[in-house]
Amino acid sequence: MERLQRQSGYLRFRAQGDGGDWRGLIVARDWLHHLLPELQSLLAVECPVASIAGLFRAVPRPLPLAVEALHYRALTDVELVDPKELPTHDVPWLDTPGGRVWLTQLPPARAAHITLGPECWLSELPLRLELMLGVSHLSPASRTRLKEGDVLRIIQRTHQCWLADRCLGVFTFHEKGIHMQSTMVEANQQDTPDPGIDLGSLSVRLEFVLASQQIDLASLSQIIEGQLIPLADDAAHHIEIRANGKCVARGELVQLEEQLGVELLEVYRNIRNE
Repeated sequence: MERLQRQSGYLRFRAQGDGGDWRGLIVARDWLHHLLPELQSLLAVECPVASIAGLFRAVPRPLPLAVEALHYRALTDVELVDPKELPTHDVPWLDTPGGRVWLTQLPPARAAHITLGPECWLSELPLRLELMLGVSHLSPASRTRLKEGDVLRIIQRTHQCWLADRCLGVFTFHEKGIHMQSTMVEANQQDTPDPGIDLGSLSVRLEFVLASQQIDLASLSQIIEGQLIPLADDAAHHIEIRANGKCVARGELVQLEEQLGVELLEVYRNIRNE
């Protein structure tokens, strides 16, 4: 992220992306010098920016991009930008073989549909499966009178299977155990069937751990009272990312405008990596 310099010579364009359109800016002369590095030494005067814009329009694929989400079929609406029309806020950018590109409009976000096979590293993430027999309601007064030997009545039987706060289906008792029936119903739409379970749509809780250490109760009481916790100088560069409690990556802390983020430095694809 950075703020653009208020100067002339920017080209604005729209990319017709495979996953949706996005928009960008590039410095015209910077693009030309990357395209033809030897040209600058041959010209007696600098090439007019309008001519560079015409060349940018004429080249079939003027920007080679390695980022999959930014793959495009064509660049259209290429025009020079008045410095007064440049964004006044920080804009994400990336370096390309054609020069630095600032992204003024990102492609639309798409949900990832991943087939989870036995070889997929995500298949090792722990999940909590709950078989819910049903629910009842109890008043606070009744709760205080509970004692051993009392019998609680299940008023509303559900027989639902829950995973990651989603109802995957219902179950029935069988002499050898239970029999599952997948419906993929939502909590408030328990009668809407769905033919299959999309494991890729289940939520995963991500935790970003700055530091962890063993501590006794006496030390903990002092920390609660305001004691300073010492951290390693490079603690911000060793953030541990856990998915459902399992360590899956390591990164460093970065600032994203008013929010914090973690840039991934290493992703653990299997148990040996961890």
